[in-house]
Amino acid sequence: MQAVARSLLLLLLLAACARISALPQERPAGMTAGEIAELEANFILWEPCNRTEAEQWAVEAETNVRQALKGASCYAFLLKEETDRTVQLEDAKRGRNLAEAAVQKAPQSGLGHYLAAMLTGLQAERNPLDGLNAVPIIEKEARIAARLSPDLDHGGPDRMLGELYLRAPGPPISIGDSNKAVIHYRRAIKHAPHHLDNRLGLVESLLVEEEQDAACEELAAVLAEMPPAAAHQAQWQKALTLLKRFCGMQGDH
Repeated sequence: MQAVARSLLLLLLLAACARISALPQERPAGMTAGEIAELEANFILWEPCNRTEAEQWAVEAETNVRQALKGASCYAFLLKEETDRTVQLEDAKRGRNLAEAAVQKAPQSGLGHYLAAMLTGLQAERNPLDGLNAVPIIEKEARIAARLSPDLDHGGPDRMLGELYLRAPGPPISIGDSNKAVIHYRRAIKHAPHHLDNRLGLVESLLVEEEQDAACEELAAVLAEMPPAAAHQAQWQKALTLLKRFCGMQGDH
């Protein structure tokens, strides 16, 4: 009887252990809002750096999220300075890995998601066969960044989404949608109204949407805000006048 009792007790203990292991395990809590703010404080994107620094930050990234972010940003900078496409691709991969590692440790970091989206895009540009596969990843990461840190990089998350929707093939191949591009470029302008890439992206999106009047108005406003050196002032003014005249003629049609 004692042997049977021991067997039953063992079975009950095993069953209890099985139930405990089947329960969803609690994940470690992410960083607090204050910790995220401290993590991203005074961070300078695309700051000039060298490979020695990038490699050092990559080593330190295992225990320091900010170093992971610095390394990711550095690899993006190095990539744009590099001319060898093979090296560019490796830089994009290394930077993306660091950005994704930062996101794992700080999922509420808009900066981390933005860098992950950016480096995924840079990797896809240098490896076109993976381009379509990268699109949903870029969209997801950029959307999270736009929700968490919309002001980042002069409205960068929404500008990235605008560029993505403008350049990607349309359905059913991909997610291209010029109307969505217009929406996101307008959001980027809301956060950084004088950033030219936001304004010019909106102009191009409006043209694709065949909203010529709105595109002409926006382009004229952009040119009016960036007059040239005094030596070309007269020619610039004439060009702006001709643009407005052309846009008026477009509207007549």
